[in-house]
Amino acid sequence: MSANLWVEQFRALHARARKGPLPENEKRRYLAACEQFARALTAAQGMSLPPGQSARRNFRIAQGLQVDLSLSTGQVRAMTLDVSVGGFSVMMHKPPAESEEPGFTLRLPGNLEPVTGRAKMASVQRKIGTHRVSFSMQGLAEKDTERLEMVLFDLALERIK
Repeated sequence: MSANLWVEQFRALHARARKGPLPENEKRRYLAACEQFARALTAAQGMSLPPGQSARRNFRIAQGLQVDLSLSTGQVRAMTLDVSVGGFSVMMHKPPAESEEPGFTLRLPGNLEPVTGRAKMASVQRKIGTHRVSFSMQGLAEKDTERLEMVLFDLALERIK
């Protein structure tokens, strides 16, 4: 099967999954296709996955989404540089303290309910006059993880014509 045909079949299956619960056999097929698609994305991004890790939970989308961070120094509104089910990166003038676990509200496209939770700083890269700060999301509810994953697949599929 050609890659284009596979993507079109995945797109159709994803659209059905968006509409509501799939029958069990179709759900298994959908989750396997999600993993296959995410593995292709992580490979294209030059990422390697530790053995036993799900690509669905690790692939990133370069996407600007509004995120509000509740830091000890006050509220900060930023745009994400990239987003995964596990975290996000933003540019900040000053990164938070390493021990700080700020609350966050991540706005999703299409007026969907935002994803909220706590974040932990994963890394900081100093840039000229600013910092690229990556956060990992802590303790997201499974329903929020699934909603975010669905949105990330939507965004990835939008980029493939």
